[in-house]
Amino acid sequence: MCYRVQVLAVVDSSTWISLARAGLLDLVGRLPVEPVILDVVFDEAVDRGLQSGRPDATAIAASLHGRPITPSPTGAASVDAAVLLAAREVGALVANDLALGRRARNLGVLWLRTADLVVLAVRTSAMAAGEGRDALSALEASGRLAADLADAYRDELR
Repeated sequence: MCYRVQVLAVVDSSTWISLARAGLLDLVGRLPVEPVILDVVFDEAVDRGLQSGRPDATAIAASLHGRPITPSPTGAASVDAAVLLAAREVGALVANDLALGRRARNLGVLWLRTADLVVLAVRTSAMAAGEGRDALSALEASGRLAADLADAYRDELR
């Protein structure tokens, strides 16, 4: 018998934007991660993106259609503060923002970057290693992952 554990994780707008620009939004549905989508993140990644005419916002909106949007914790003075408070409640954060990730880690929150999701997909057999390398290359080509970091992640898939 095989059990699949779903981990709740607050997903920041930086990750939604990275996945959209790299054409990888379908990755989230393949992972053992249940995304928590805060209203302020939805506003930042979708509503404001659509107002600015960003094509990635349209893709993100389609990907998130039908998923529950979670109200932000009360008392948050900014989007980052809301994301940190919510991540602290659920125990995990997916974000590319280095300062936000380090703050989360200092609070004892599991912090993953978008590229970590690719590695997780390969390690849980949701994606073949070659497909994972292609996904990392797509993140790199879209300007959402630095070349040296992409190489380090590719090394993890060997």
